[in-house]
Amino acid sequence: MALLERNKNLRVDLIEEGLLKVEVSMLDNVHHISTTFHVSFPAREIKHAEVEFRRAPYVAVCRQLNKKMARLVGLKVGGGFTEKVIEIIGGKDGCHHLVDHTLEMAKSLAQFIEKSRNFPLGDYIEDAQLMREKVLESFPEIKDYCWAYNLENDHLFTKDVKCGLQEDLVI
Repeated sequence: MALLERNKNLRVDLIEEGLLKVEVSMLDNVHHISTTFHVSFPAREIKHAEVEFRRAPYVAVCRQLNKKMARLVGLKVGGGFTEKVIEIIGGKDGCHHLVDHTLEMAKSLAQFIEKSRNFPLGDYIEDAQLMREKVLESFPEIKDYCWAYNLENDHLFTKDVKCGLQEDLVI
């Protein structure tokens, strides 16, 4: 039996034009925490933030943090965001799980939603090398951001390398 097993899940839905619903949940041996954010897009401003503690060591005590989550409303995802989130809902008067959920929400905006908007992944899905080139061309800030976009790894992208995305997953 595992001493700890933790699963995290993230889901993003379009509520209406310009407004996203981002749900982040965590389930482990001790916790079941779900957070919900409404974020304006492309402004990336938090319009709503709440947490539900379904299971925690002290559910009634932890639920009081919903008041702190509401203080995230109005915060924009951008420069200094991490520090502001830690200040608002972290530290000895907060919860590191809620900080983690909030930063995960922000990463979803930066890594997928913002990067994939108006990017025709389907046009390049059959050619991983070409897709990588087009991603680097469209989003130069991702250069050297991770192993796949490290320019020293150009040689790894041969014609034998296939794109791991599946057509039915492309939005």
